Amino acid sequence: MRRGLPGAAAVVAMLAGLSAGGFTTADPAGVEVAAIRAAPPGACKTREGRAFIPAGEVSLGEDGPGRPGRAVTVAGFWLDRHEVTNRQFAAFVDATGYVTQGERDGASAVFVQPEHLSGMDDAGQWWKLVRKANWRRPHGGGADDLAHADEPVVHVAYADAAAYARWAGGRLPTEAEWERAARGDQSGPRAPQAWAYDDDGKPTANTWQGDFPLAQSNEDHFTGLAPVGCFSPNAFGLVDMIGNVWEWTASAAGTSGVERLIKGGSFLCAFNYCANFRPAAWQAQEEGIGTSHVGFRVAYEKAA
Repeated sequence: MRRGLPGAAAVVAMLAGLSAGGFTTADPAGVEVAAIRAAPPGACKTREGRAFIPAGEVSLGEDGPGRPGRAVTVAGFWLDRHEVTNRQFAAFVDATGYVTQGERDGASAVFVQPEHLSGMDDAGQWWKLVRKANWRRPHGGGADDLAHADEPVVHVAYADAAAYARWAGGRLPTEAEWERAARGDQSGPRAPQAWAYDDDGKPTANTWQGDFPLAQSNEDHFTGLAPVGCFSPNAFGLVDMIGNVWEWTASAAGTSGVERLIKGGSFLCAFNYCANFRPAAWQAQEEGIGTSHVGFRVAYEKAA
């Protein structure tokens, strides 16, 4: 992703780069909004502020019986109890005048549920580069597409997340810190699906139930983003560490210098595709690209 280009030139560069990477472009008027929210069973509530993650050892990459991971020692730190919301990000923008990468470029990547499918190899069938999509208007639409205040902020590139974290007095967590926090009080192997589904197969996180990307059964009461706190917290008091949105970490992905690890999976993770609704899972995300399913939370060295 090229940076520092003026206006339309930046948009042209992004369109060319993302189209080459398998994206197709779409106008806001032609986008069917897939994230129509059903009414959740009761209000979504969560504690604000930070939770302390005690120093300890994490089995980094542990992924069930036979996949023990490797032991990594993590120092104690504090972490946001929930993903940074649109309400919080708006306060940052109001205070600083910050403009996100997507706003500067004039477009961002949006999941658009397809009506038909030709195999699963071409993600461009459900990912579209939508003009005018950004954190304020997640699908690039008009007044009826305003971001919901208590949902996780999305369409934030790595630099956007890092800028918010600095303003808030913190930083983005490392991969090991994030995984230590997500695992809570885990003391032994845990089946991968148990992080997002209970023993009866009922969802305990915001993921995709059904045949991705064509059909969703809506068992978790959401077909897109959920407000933070709609699912039970883990042992450290953190919500949505699994599902809802992927979360940026400070850890590099490989040696390219342009990708970071994202963790946690999202509302698009299904058993037949992705299945990354577990702490061990990760993906490499290009730093300069925001999407409709990636957000973040902030780590701190001390309590507020």
